[in-house]
Amino acid sequence: MSALGGLVAHGRSADVHSLTDSTVVKVFHDDWGSEAIDREVEDATAAFELGLTPIRCHGRTDADGRRAAIFDRIEGVALTTVAEKNPLRMGRVARALAQEHARIHRVSTDRFPDVRDVAADLVGTAPLAAFTARERGALLDHLASLPGGDSVLHLDFHPMNVFRHGGGIATIDWQSTACGDPAADVAMTRLLFTEAELFPGATRAQLLIYGAARGAMGRMYLSEYLRVTGMTTARLDQWATAARVLRLGMLDIPSERERLVHGIRSVISR
Repeated sequence: MSALGGLVAHGRSADVHSLTDSTVVKVFHDDWGSEAIDREVEDATAAFELGLTPIRCHGRTDADGRRAAIFDRIEGVALTTVAEKNPLRMGRVARALAQEHARIHRVSTDRFPDVRDVAADLVGTAPLAAFTARERGALLDHLASLPGGDSVLHLDFHPMNVFRHGGGIATIDWQSTACGDPAADVAMTRLLFTEAELFPGATRAQLLIYGAARGAMGRMYLSEYLRVTGMTTARLDQWATAARVLRLGMLDIPSERERLVHGIRSVISR
């Protein structure tokens, strides 16, 4: 592989570096499991083949002794950046985000795991160890009662993962992809707009400014998504607990843990 170029982006699981004029290399952090990397490559490949994204994954590689994967280069900027540069475009960005999410949900497949199974498998993992055996049983019963579906679900859909690209839109980061009821995915995005950590190390001032902007964009996104799909808030609310399980079990971010556990417990203890 060619030598790594400059840093393009930094994330929780990996750093992205320039590789060629048309490609980048995603170099995974040492604590990110090989199974998770294989899953991301497989899911990103499936997403491209299903027409969900124009960004192709070119497979795994080695980058200076570190595990990595090669992807097409994105030509534009994240929708977050568009809104930050011109806050007057926030409404337009939120609508574009909702319309892209609805487009993804119109694609049906059985190539990804059922989101209910994904959530249920997380119930017995270390991040959910705060729950008693009785609570975990109630939680599994709750997850099993949720409706099924065959739509593609991204499960990490937010404006930093959606880019302007080639005159259109490109969604990236398909490592948590599942299938099922679209409401599960929208509930997850709503949680990202309302309960998730903004970014590590944010100052109090940044939390206030970005938190207010994020909340406003989240409300506009949700309003547009419900408008274009006809989904009801009641259907969305069914998935709020599952979304918290997915967020807690997949990432277990310390600053979010107490809030997510409380939210889950408030439902299963009724």
